[in-house]
Amino acid sequence: MKHTIKIVFGKEQVLKLHSSQPLTKEEKLLNVKEYTFNSLKEKDAFINGINEGLGWMEICIPELEIF
Repeated sequence: MKHTIKIVFGKEQVLKLHSSQPLTKEEKLLNVKEYTFNSLKEKDAFINGINEGLGWMEICIPELEIF
């Protein structure tokens, strides 16, 4: 069984959702991303990672950087 989650990116789009305003078709295409996982454990780990990054404007994963 696949597990999916949709995430809305963008300050204005998140504020719209919290205010019960619909997103435009363009906003949905640009700001809503869907992720699929093979297990609930993978999905939960992804959510935990997203939660850790909330509030930061920039991140870097040194082991993935090419110097």
